[in-house]
Order: sequence, then structure tokens, then C-alpha cells
Amino acid sequence: MHYRILSLLLSFIFIAGCSQISQNNNKTAKPRIFVPKVVGEYKTVFKPNLTKPDREGKWYTNDHCFIKSDNGKWHAYGIIGKKPASPWTGEKNLFHVSGDSLLSDNWLEHDYALTVDPEYDRVLWAPHAIKKDDTYYMYYAGGNRQENANTYCSWGTIQISTSKDLHKWKRSKSNPIISEPGHARDPYLVKFDDKYYMYYTRTYDEIDRRSTVACRISPDLEYWSSFKRVNIQPLENDWGGDAESPYVVKYKGLYYLFVCLAGSSYDLTHVYWSDNPLNFPNENLVCKINSHAPEVLYDKKDGWFISTTGWNKDGLYIAKLIWE
Repeated sequence: MHYRILSLLLSFIFIAGCSQISQNNNKTAKPRIFVPKVVGEYKTVFKPNLTKPDREGKWYTNDHCFIKSDNGKWHAYGIIGKKPASPWTGEKNLFHVSGDSLLSDNWLEHDYALTVDPEYDRVLWAPHAIKKDDTYYMYYAGGNRQENANTYCSWGTIQISTSKDLHKWKRSKSNPIISEPGHARDPYLVKFDDKYYMYYTRTYDEIDRRSTVACRISPDLEYWSSFKRVNIQPLENDWGGDAESPYVVKYKGLYYLFVCLAGSSYDLTHVYWSDNPLNFPNENLVCKINSHAPEVLYDKKDGWFISTTGWNKDGLYIAKLIWE
């Protein structure tokens, strides 16, 4: 009898031990990392040289955003400029186009969404639009009005305008909502659970010129936390050039940061994975994508897409994206 009890006890200890080992292994096991991959050719969304006959010279688009309206139309906004003007002085409008779907062959150009107002901004860069309740919010960079702002780690401003219909935009009287050193720019907003995350580009600080992606958190798009650096690149310059156009996607339980390393290679985007939306270590590199200032989009009907644009192109393009 004692032998049977002892045998049962040892069996229980062995099973419990195996269960604990299994639990520990599960805690330390690396999650499955999905790799985003561009498939097929890029399709034209907007070529500014072809839409208006009074445009002369080489017009281009750059940092941009897409948003889907309640009536199912997709809208895109972004930088528009004319070569060879300096981007510090020439990018004074945000283009606006719309299409019935992301695969539309007929994107319609509208009036500029915004034009520089000297009281608020010097340039108009890198918009991102998000909807809350019945209002659309557009965040964008207004640059720095100092003439030599591009020669040192100057202060950058992030501003906001609102709209009810995605056509008429009204600047907030509280602009700029963010003003900080290191050329703060390229805002991207996303909602995870019940909080809004704003990712943006800046240098580490006014002295340390490393390129970084920073993030602030808000419960309501009005009150923002202090910033946290979520990715740090080694390249040093005055404008955070290896942390441009940050974009964060949550896919299958993990977060993926797309960041354009334009300071090193204009059309180079790195993708990093993390289980924490506030920490994307460089050792978590997933892949490299040939794209400048990409947006990563999902449509319930048509699936995943990625975009590309830039000074070395003549417009805005979009391609299918898969996760492998």
C-alpha cells in the first residue's frame, strides 16, 4: 500500500514538473514573426504633372496618408512640391485626391487640403488623418520658421486641423500641439486598445544627432504624454533622416514598425517587430523594403497594401502587400 501511494505521489510530481517546464518554455519561446512582402507592380494613385494643365516643370509628391470615409471612398493627402525648389521653402500645400477604392483607376484631384499660413507654419509636411467620433483629425508638420533651420537640430512643430467631411479643414487655435528640438516631424497616429499613439521623427536631442522614432500617448487626442524614444538609429544628422515616416501596424498579436532610412538610402525602409508598441530594438529587424515614406493599409475587401513616393519619383504609387 505504501509503495502504491509513493508511486502515485512520484507520478504527480513528475507530471507537475513537466507542466511547469512546458509553461516556462512557452514564456521564453520566440513568437512567430511575419514578414511583410510587396507583391506585383506598383499602381499609380496620383501623378501631379498630369492632372492640371497649368502645372509646369517637375512636380512631385512625398510623405502622405490615406483614410477611408464613411461613404466608402478612400482619400489621400500629402506633400506636393516642384523641383528644383528647396523642400524647406517650396512645400507649402497638401494635395488631396480621392478614389472609390485603393485599386481605383480614377483618383480625382481636389483643391489643396491646406496651404501655408505664415502665422502658423513655414511648410506643410507629412500629414496623417484619423477619425474620432464624428470628426476627422489631421496631424502634420509645420517646420520651423528660422531661415537656417535645416543646418542644425532645430525645433520642429506638429500641428492639427479638423474636418467633418474630409474636404474643408480648420486649424486648431492651440497649434502647435507639439514643439520640440530635433526637427520633430512626420506624425503617424494609431489607436491600440483605448489609447492613441503618436509616432514621429526627431533627433535624439539638440546635441546628440542620432535619428530616432519617438512616441507620445493620449487618451483623447487632446492631452499627450511626454515622449519616449522607441527606436534609435546610429546615423547622425540634423534632421533625423534615418527615422523618417514611422508607421506601426499590429498584426497577429505583434507590432511592426516601418521606418524609412532615407538618410542612408532614400528608398530604404526597415521593418522591426516587437511585443511592446513602445520598444522596437534594432536587433528585431524583420526585413528591408524598397520604398520611400510608405503607408501600410488594410481594406476589408481588397486586403493589404503599401505605398511609395518621393522626390525621385513623379507621383504616388500603391502595391499589394502580403504577410508570410
